[in-house]
Amino acid sequence: MIWLVMIAAGLFTFATRFIMLSNIISNRPPPWLVDALGFVPIAVLTAIIVPAVLIDPASQKIALGDNPRLFAAILAIVTALVTRQVITTIGVGLAALWLLQWAL
Repeated sequence: MIWLVMIAAGLFTFATRFIMLSNIISNRPPPWLVDALGFVPIAVLTAIIVPAVLIDPASQKIALGDNPRLFAAILAIVTALVTRQVITTIGVGLAALWLLQWAL
């Protein structure tokens, strides 16, 4: 059974790469796929960042009131909207998180 799974996975992997690198299909994806792929980064980053900010690691519950990560994230978002600089946003967010954790 394991050999069947390994062979099937290898054939699937080979087929997906072969189809994209050969001229069997056109090189342009359909417009609906291009439109849908525009939402992938937003969805992935939201799925990673929101639980890390809102869920308290100690109690595994959503923490809104006494949550330094939430306040640091809000400050980082404001910084990103004002400055439009990634390094500044990361620096302000990290500094705010450190100060808030130290102060609380």
